[in-house]
Order: sequence, then C-alpha cells, then structure tokens
Amino acid sequence: MTPLNVPPLDATKLTSDTLLQNYHSLTRRNELLAPKSRRAIFKAFLRTLGPWLPSETDSPILEIGCGEGSLLAFLKDRGYTNVSGFDLSPENVALCHKRGLTFVRQHNALRLAEFSDATEYEAIFCLDLIEHLAKEQAVPFLRQVLQRLRRDGCVVIQVPNMGSVLGLFHRYADLTHEYGLTERTAVTLLMAAGFREGRIEVRPAWNATTLLGRVRELYLRGLHSAIWLAEGRLRPRIPTRNLLIRGRK
Repeated sequence: MTPLNVPPLDATKLTSDTLLQNYHSLTRRNELLAPKSRRAIFKAFLRTLGPWLPSETDSPILEIGCGEGSLLAFLKDRGYTNVSGFDLSPENVALCHKRGLTFVRQHNALRLAEFSDATEYEAIFCLDLIEHLAKEQAVPFLRQVLQRLRRDGCVVIQVPNMGSVLGLFHRYADLTHEYGLTERTAVTLLMAAGFREGRIEVRPAWNATTLLGRVRELYLRGLHSAIWLAEGRLRPRIPTRNLLIRGRK
C-alpha cells in the first residue's frame, strides 16, 4: 500500500479536485502491479478484454484515464507496440512513469480533442472512467472519442452495472463516482453520442481467474436470477458488478 500522501488543506478546492489530485493515496489503493498480483491482473484482463483486443499488435491504442497503468502494462506484455495513455491525476501519472510507462501523460479526458497526438485509434479503452464524469459531460466526451476512432475502430468502456445486485455498493464505493448504467441506458448513452445501435455491444465483465472466484460467479448468477425473477421480461440479464460496452465506428 502506498503511504498516504494527502496534500495541504485548501479550503477553496472542490471535493472531486482534491480526490483526483492524489487519487491513489486517498482511495488507499493497493500496488496493482506488484509482482504478486501482476499475473492475476493480467489473467483477468485476458478473460474480460481478450475477445476485444485488436488483432494486429501495431494497431494504435489509447487508454483514457489509465490510472496506475495496469491495462497499459498488460497491453505491452501482450506485445502491443503502439500504445498511449493519459490520466488526470498527477499522482497516477507519476506511478505510471515509475513503472516504466514513461509515455503516459497528464491530460483531461474532457479535452480529448486537444490531445496533441493526432492519431486515429483502432481501439480506445475507457475502463472505470465514464462513471467519474458528470452525466451532462458524458455525451460530449463520447462524441470526441468517436471522432478519434478509425473506421471500424472501437471504444471499450467498463462502468458499474446498476442492474447487478452489487450495483449500489460499487456505485457508491468511490467518492468520485457520479452515476452508473444499466444494459439499456448504456446503449442509449452511446447512441446519443453518435454510435449506431447495431454497432453497440454490452456484455458481462466476468473476471475470475481462480476456482473460488468461479464459484462466486456461479453464486452471483443464481442470486441475480432469483432477485430479478419478479421483474419479468424487462429484468436485467447481466449480473456482474461492471458492464463491458463496445461501440464500433
């Protein structure tokens, strides 16, 4: 665990700004790329994102809101050579640099159009990011994402699943979360940003890599079915705490 490094008190700074300045320390996150956890994290990424990774390892890939760099490290480990990323938190950027991801920059996702790299991307990853934006900012942000994609390129989003029995806990487990999505509203959001309905896919974020984890997933499936049985045909189908959403240009 990184030692808490809380900045001096600034009575004028907003809550979200204070949290994002030292996000890693204030949220007391574990060292996600420590050797002991690295293999498990990479196996989880392979299970959740493997089918949606670009087929060519020289494809241009961008991660927006890269945090401490776990996904970027995974992509580099898989042989992807044209990877870039940025994060709003200076602490997260410093952690990425410490881990050898020196290409990571500090930048605001809401100003993606101003990102100096003029590349059109094969894939843009926004994992655990959309829920940190104000709802009014989500559509303008995703419109910028759509503009930065190649033809047939895709954006991959992970967001708390409000149709899960675990949804409320994970919605409020982080003070910087603004909202979550359901399977239906996820499609609505991307359509509002300009993605065509037939080019949007939503699926569960199953990520267990151990026997115990698989047993928990089976339990969650059963619990989800039992709780939502009374809702009829409109009940959510995806039980995982997060949704995975892919929109293709």
